[in-house]
Amino acid sequence: MRNWIRNGLWAAGVGCVFWAGASVRAAVVSPVMTAFHATKAHPAGFSINGWVELPPSSRSQNLENIVRGLAQKTHIQGPVHFDQGTDYQKTVIRQNIAGFSSELIAERLASGATYMVIDRVGSQGFSGLEESLGLVRHVLANYGSLHCSLTLQGTLPQKLSTTKAKHVINQAFRSIAAKSVNGMTTAHYVSVAGDSGFIHSHDYLQGHPVNIQVALSYNTYLHQEQVDVGTPLVTVTY
Repeated sequence: MRNWIRNGLWAAGVGCVFWAGASVRAAVVSPVMTAFHATKAHPAGFSINGWVELPPSSRSQNLENIVRGLAQKTHIQGPVHFDQGTDYQKTVIRQNIAGFSSELIAERLASGATYMVIDRVGSQGFSGLEESLGLVRHVLANYGSLHCSLTLQGTLPQKLSTTKAKHVINQAFRSIAAKSVNGMTTAHYVSVAGDSGFIHSHDYLQGHPVNIQVALSYNTYLHQEQVDVGTPLVTVTY
């Protein structure tokens, strides 16, 4: 999912999604939580991805200085790692502590466009979700127009048939009056993206607004059904 900055496309399992610059200041927790609980899954964790495009004046700034400044504001500590390819350069600071994984990124494309990213993952159910989302929202909103995605993760105790998996997804969609926009069923997962009026921001998928996605897949390591509910789309591997 990291290539979303470099090429503007999200490989979301339901098709290619173009980020149209919708005004997304923060993920809407309440309807997504309602949809998650409708699946009857046991909470396992969450993933937050927030990013802003910095103004053109930042193009002359050193990426290490940008990511260190972000680290000071978030109180996240760690060494600075450097990475680059033919069309990008980036600096990264990572921290894993008390069940939370945080990643701060300053990335610059060949065009000069510069991005600031915060990834925050919790692995102890939904403990710390509100605080983590508040941190991402508070810090990044000071730098520009905030784009934020949220994925809630959980498990069901046994592998589901395709029919049962679709039933679980339908339950989640009905709980927030979401309309199905696009879906995909494979031997490994069932995924549906849709649009709910209870979530007031959205992305676009094949010309249609989307702001909720539910994906079910069998986790062979845990021997449980993995349930991912995300807005505007799921941004974790399933």
